[in-house]
Amino acid sequence: MIPSTTARLILETARIEEVVCEFLTLRRSGANLTALCPFHHEKTPSFSVSPVRNTFKCFGCGKGGNAAKFLMEHEGYNFPEALRWLARKYNIEIQETASTPEQLAAQQAEESLFIVNDFAQKFFQSHLPGTGLDYLKSRGFTEATIQKFGLGFAPDGWDGLTKAATQAGFKLEILQRLGLTTAAGKDFFRNRVIFPINNLGGKVIAFAGRTINNETIQQSNNPKYLNSPESPIYHKSQTLYGVHLAKRAIRQQNVCILVEGYTDLIALHQAGIENVVASAGTALTTEQLLLIRRFTPNLHILYDGDPAGIGAALRGLDLALELDLNVKVTPLPHPDDPDSFLRRVGIADFKECLATNAKDFIAFKAGILLNDTANDPVKKANAVHGIVESIARVSDPIKRSFFIKACALLVGLSEDVLTAETNKAMQALEKKKQPLVIVERPSALSLPKATSSPLETHLTRLLLEHGADIYDQKENITVAEHILGSIEDVLEHFEGPLCHRICRESIELVLAKKPVTPQHFIAHEDLAVSGFVADLMHESAIEPDPHWAQNGFLRGSDPAKPDYLDDIAKTVSRFKLRVVSQLCEQNLKHIKDTPPGDEQAMLRLLKVHEKLNLMRKELAESLGLVKF
Repeated sequence: MIPSTTARLILETARIEEVVCEFLTLRRSGANLTALCPFHHEKTPSFSVSPVRNTFKCFGCGKGGNAAKFLMEHEGYNFPEALRWLARKYNIEIQETASTPEQLAAQQAEESLFIVNDFAQKFFQSHLPGTGLDYLKSRGFTEATIQKFGLGFAPDGWDGLTKAATQAGFKLEILQRLGLTTAAGKDFFRNRVIFPINNLGGKVIAFAGRTINNETIQQSNNPKYLNSPESPIYHKSQTLYGVHLAKRAIRQQNVCILVEGYTDLIALHQAGIENVVASAGTALTTEQLLLIRRFTPNLHILYDGDPAGIGAALRGLDLALELDLNVKVTPLPHPDDPDSFLRRVGIADFKECLATNAKDFIAFKAGILLNDTANDPVKKANAVHGIVESIARVSDPIKRSFFIKACALLVGLSEDVLTAETNKAMQALEKKKQPLVIVERPSALSLPKATSSPLETHLTRLLLEHGADIYDQKENITVAEHILGSIEDVLEHFEGPLCHRICRESIELVLAKKPVTPQHFIAHEDLAVSGFVADLMHESAIEPDPHWAQNGFLRGSDPAKPDYLDDIAKTVSRFKLRVVSQLCEQNLKHIKDTPPGDEQAMLRLLKVHEKLNLMRKELAESLGLVKF
């Protein structure tokens, strides 16, 4: 376990701009830095990095936080893994302490699904020697490669894994939730070579099993590959096989090679081509392409040369173009797949093929669609329409213009005709287009949502932004001391748990003679707090109460004081007014509910109501409010 003091040191030392620039290209925009957001598709940069605040924020998808939070979102790390990454970067030594039984229990509760998958992987690996290992070696895989990818074998028994896992103390419910055990209590994978599927951070989230009995592949009840069903930690449409091993090489070489199968990817890795990921037999999705785009805008599709492989390449092509990826395609000679082609020609010729036979999407699609059209004008027209529909998906007008020029040369038509057809296709696509839905990765570390009112959110922002400033020179009182002293007696009425917690911790800082600053909370080890404060510090994330401007709420009234001091005074008064109004309503309800004969209770409640009404009137008058 990483001590909280060390976690805070790491987060305070880490510079957000230095961390983010290792993954994204940042451009200066005033005091901040901007980039295209890696977490959702956009054409105009809405991802902002603030060196002053030491935070990032995307105003498109809403993600934001400190350096650790960025690594968690971008690299798939959990919080301790992100802290260790930052510690290595900034040469900070971590002396971890032993976790208490309670902390261990909490950790296991959060990561129980990963823990069970780790157990399953070790079980499959322990059963690899024999049939499974012989099969993998027959495919040309070395011991080092088998170990690198954690390959294993599911024995041909009904419930070997299920029994071993339950005897080890794992609940049957979790095994079934992960798809390792069927509803009938039997093993999901039997007599298959097992390929663990990892998330971006390297954790095992699912498995794929390949049958080793080729004679039964054609049987409907025994498919060649069997994948884990979806679970809380595995979402097929958001997963790329091998991405955890490929991401560094993809960044270094600035291109991602996309193949279809597990063994294709493993064969290429073994040959030294590591910038490769696999769609693993599923139709390519927007989420998978967005994952690739985090590391490079350049995509090289390498699918089988059969009709199914060509069809998959064409479908992936259009999706990739819509996401502004630069796409090349290398068709392999039928009936080869990348694995068999590599074994047949050798690594040198394979690399030569990749370098010389790669086609841009115009040449590739034209070669496919124009094949066998002969002199049939109808077939040719249909082929051209297919190419134009792909060009229409390219958002960059300059790129689109070059593609139209290339297409015109290939098909023998004028650029004007193709431009007009492209414009029609773009209009048709725009009508069909639906808003892109960004699917959040489920996490055991799901953060609580802040339900603060705009008023207390604004008050908390003032506390953090100006807390260390001097409020009264004579009394040597800080802004934090003034705000907290003014609201301490009504703090329990905060609606938002995060605003309440920040104010409570600020009181502790004041008592300890420490300054109240946003940096303290941005470097907070609780990601709910740090993320909330990061959002709070980006002005456009705050929506003020519409009544404020109407009542001069955001204008300073004392020329000798900074505007924010007047803002603070009015915000505190308005917050108190809200609390007093709520207490008035509650007291009025008590009056109505008091039995007619209880005169003493009624008298006491009426006196309270009189005092509350007087307080409410004074607060309203101080704010210049007629209605309250």
